Amino acid sequence: MRSEELKVIFEDVQGEKRLKESMRNYTSFHIGGAADFLIFPEGTDDLRKILYLCNKYKIPLFVLGFGTNILVKDGGIRGVIVSLDKGFSEVRVVEGETVTAGAGAGLQTMVGFALKNELSGMEFAVGIPGSVGGALVMNAGTEVGEMEDIVQEVRIMTSDGEIRTLKKGDIKFSYRYSNFPAGSILLETDTLLKKGKGKNIKREMELFIHKRRLKQPLSFNSAGSVFKNPPGDFAGRLVESAGLKGFHVGDAMLSYVHANFIINRGNATARDVLRLIEIVKEKVFTKTGVSLEEEIKIIGEDVENN
Repeated sequence: MRSEELKVIFEDVQGEKRLKESMRNYTSFHIGGAADFLIFPEGTDDLRKILYLCNKYKIPLFVLGFGTNILVKDGGIRGVIVSLDKGFSEVRVVEGETVTAGAGAGLQTMVGFALKNELSGMEFAVGIPGSVGGALVMNAGTEVGEMEDIVQEVRIMTSDGEIRTLKKGDIKFSYRYSNFPAGSILLETDTLLKKGKGKNIKREMELFIHKRRLKQPLSFNSAGSVFKNPPGDFAGRLVESAGLKGFHVGDAMLSYVHANFIINRGNATARDVLRLIEIVKEKVFTKTGVSLEEEIKIIGEDVENN
């Protein structure tokens, strides 16, 4: 379905709309072809209309966070892309130590809010890019904590437009995984933090961000860790042991700082990144017998299919 046709179908939905928008502008990799139709709904009624129309006309739908752990292929994305960062980005204290954050809020906005209100529990997340919704879906975290540790409940919109509240016990979290219902869209989450002293929280956050700057290539465009850590080991160590630090395909290169990061040196294409991923998996398996699994999400179509 052409972008102009999608514009007509969704004309009654409130929110900013963009046609044939390059996904380079919406991913931390700065890579990707154009999306047919990008829309920023202003509230739950608009989101429900989008779901209804996508179901009615069988239009593919993808919900975009901050694009920090995805690779969009060079052929772009067909259908409708929904961004929640305009209508679902509020962060507020509901009661005492309970903080509610919209799925479209930045995770670092939530970290800053916790520090300002002297609430401890978000220190593990300092420096992790992305949206709150994306962090929940991926159960984002570090060795000192994950989203699972602070979540109390999550409100979602099911594929048929119903709003449901899931308690923590209703959601299965594991390493970089959650099992939210297929086709559902996360709206907001209630998290339980704890009172602390602002200076102590700030000190711990500064220590974590200092460590991240030493260990990760934060000055380059990337999508974070490319591969999941296999049980009992680290993907970066395996990639480095295969002698691949600095190896590149086009402008997609394995970082010298951290071998589990692929950086965009300027003009990398998705095809470059995918070829580099393929080479890494082949060489690591040949050397170690370990099959690496991607942590980043790969979406969209190749150029020849566009």
